[in-house]
Amino acid sequence: MRVLASLIALCLFGVAVGRAAETTGQPTAEPEMPPDLRRVARRVEPELKGDPERLTQYVNFFSRELGNDSRICAFDVQAERGTGRNVTLRGYVEYAETRRALSEFLEALGFVIDDKLESLPSEKLGKKIFAITNVDHSYCFDRPGGRSKQQNDCLLGDPLFLLREEDGNLLVHSREGYLGYLRADDVLRMDEEAYGKYLEGPRVLVTSDQELRKTKIPAGARLKWVSSKDDKVTVELPSGPKIELPAAICRVCETPAKKIDDIIATAKKLIGTPYFWGGRTSEGVDCSGLVQQSYASVGLFLPRDAYQQFYVGQLSATRWHMGGLRRGDTLYFLAADGKIRHTAIYLGDDKFIQAVMPHAKISSFNPKDPEFDAVHRASFAFAKRLLD
Repeated sequence: MRVLASLIALCLFGVAVGRAAETTGQPTAEPEMPPDLRRVARRVEPELKGDPERLTQYVNFFSRELGNDSRICAFDVQAERGTGRNVTLRGYVEYAETRRALSEFLEALGFVIDDKLESLPSEKLGKKIFAITNVDHSYCFDRPGGRSKQQNDCLLGDPLFLLREEDGNLLVHSREGYLGYLRADDVLRMDEEAYGKYLEGPRVLVTSDQELRKTKIPAGARLKWVSSKDDKVTVELPSGPKIELPAAICRVCETPAKKIDDIIATAKKLIGTPYFWGGRTSEGVDCSGLVQQSYASVGLFLPRDAYQQFYVGQLSATRWHMGGLRRGDTLYFLAADGKIRHTAIYLGDDKFIQAVMPHAKISSFNPKDPEFDAVHRASFAFAKRLLD
């Protein structure tokens, strides 16, 4: 009888909400909330009684259901069975939200967790947690050795975010944000200052393979622009030497200021618009809808959801390196369960525009700013650059 009464109450509530929407004509949707971890745990063990023999299955279930794509967010966890209900977690995760959610998920199944996971970037890397690919190209693999699978190919001049080192290989976020292990000898490691200096200013896209005396430059390489004169373009290699290339095979890429201005102007028109899940208009808009419509104004059409939009563009900033942010970059935030569930557009000067309850607004990463948003500063994970 209690179950029947609850179902009736839910139906009556739905009718009331529907009538309220008809009466006011206003959106009544709420933003997507992260799932309750106990509810998720019941999907694998309805009685919440975890079997120690199935620990690996539980970790894999968590990764599949609540983890981000393992190609973009580092997650390599082993659960070791101890005495009784004790479990030791070893391996690594990239974000505290994922680490915390995994422990809570396993605790919901009745286990006692001893968290020995490594947080990334690894403290062992020191200050040089950035790098530039310093050979013509270097393959990335899913493992540092053994039976590994090729994941990606990093070209000369590609920026890299370093996460950990193992057996002479570095786990990195490549230019697109993809993860993979590449040979440490193939990159030039840098601290934040040197990394930012090499990436500042125009870049030169090389459109045809070039064989020089000591250097091979593949098509697709992006190098630091130094100067252009007549039929030659001078570029700087990551290691410092400057070389001349034929202008015919070089495209100088400068910041597309006009397009970025148009994107931001479109986004600002939505300030004050009520938050509405799935909305893309001035009647109601959600976070990914605001980003999607803003970029559509310059002819760039993005996928619908925040986690899908993350696949587009070049990784420009992370939680531990926000100095790479530029106006127009798309921002991505993690929910309490560790998944990408929110996006926004960076405006410069620590400010960003986002669609949240109750309406779209400008917020700030700066604690001294009246518009400071502590929640989204703490949950910021990545930024991507869509125009270069």
